[in-house]
Amino acid sequence: MAGMVLRKTGVVLLTILKWILQAALVALKLVLGITKLFLLLLSLVMRIVLTMIGVSVGRR
Repeated sequence: MAGMVLRKTGVVLLTILKWILQAALVALKLVLGITKLFLLLLSLVMRIVLTMIGVSVGRR
């Protein structure tokens, strides 16, 4: 009887742990996606800024 209770408790705990790990994985994917988007936008802005600086230096 006690073994069955412990087994079912273990299954419930492992299921909860699995859900927590899946949530952490989704959060990590979201953070990495946001970071990738930020870096892409930063590179675009820097390219525009460097182009503007290059044009202004070239006209002198």
